[in-house]
Amino acid sequence: MFLSRVQLFILTKILNIVLPILILFGLFQFGRGNLIDNIIYIFFVGNFIFLLFKTAPWEFTNYYIRYILVLMYLIIAFRNLIINTDIQDILNTKVFIDVLVLVPSLILMYLNISSVRASKKPEDCINLSLPFKNGKYIITDGGDGKISSLLNYHNKAQIHKNGKSNTSMRYATDISKLNKIGFTVKNVLTKENEDYEIFHEKVYCPCDATIVEIVNGIEENISFNGKYPYNVGNRIILKIDNYYIVMGHLVKDSIIVKVGNRVKLGQQLAIVGNSGLTPRPHLHMQVSKCEDGQCWQGKSIPIFFNELYYPIKNKIIKV
Repeated sequence: MFLSRVQLFILTKILNIVLPILILFGLFQFGRGNLIDNIIYIFFVGNFIFLLFKTAPWEFTNYYIRYILVLMYLIIAFRNLIINTDIQDILNTKVFIDVLVLVPSLILMYLNISSVRASKKPEDCINLSLPFKNGKYIITDGGDGKISSLLNYHNKAQIHKNGKSNTSMRYATDISKLNKIGFTVKNVLTKENEDYEIFHEKVYCPCDATIVEIVNGIEENISFNGKYPYNVGNRIILKIDNYYIVMGHLVKDSIIVKVGNRVKLGQQLAIVGNSGLTPRPHLHMQVSKCEDGQCWQGKSIPIFFNELYYPIKNKIIKV
């Protein structure tokens, strides 16, 4: 399910940098063709760049590169349309090649439409405070995972289906932290949890609630070592009425509250770690609703942070 650190390094550099640059270079070169061919290729590249912008794992390269790619695309597309104004040249359209380009374009467009639909704020959100107090945070998975697994993998991941917990994870959210120049980690190839910006970040209570479950004794993973137990690691589960709020992947022995405690909004609970089913440090949050206490099989409830932010993948939240 998870890649090794070397595989991740290679894949993200190819997907987020090398491949889009090659495709944009092709768009630049293709600008010398006729108008119809060029419009079709602009359509293809636009869908590809938008999908990358929306759903690619930017936490493993640099968050701001995605804006550079969009700017490059707009400049090249505009330039190509300007230099292709000869309507007479339409007869030279390469129909077979255009069809080959159009088919993947439509597939990409479908994926883009799905990601946009999955980004729409649902009506039945629960409003919570972001559980951090200082910094710039990136949502690394979030949105309606039933509609788009590219935006939020949790709901359709086979490992969660096997564990019968996927329905409660439809709107699950993973959170990491960006530094000032747009990186979440000093080096993707690192084995050290300390190299991740969010590691050992203090976690605060997102609302007034009651503590109903705590796990506090699971050891930290070595980042991307490939050995992950099927659980959410050290965790706190909060309860409000029939709503259960899970906060997971915490540091061993960092939880400073107890089961049965009434906790207040903004109260420190623990610190972020790398325990459980996770290859790198981050905070996992999800809310489910159930009447029998079986929160891992409950109905997933979307979160709305600080009455401002619906946490979808690659959204930045500043506090």
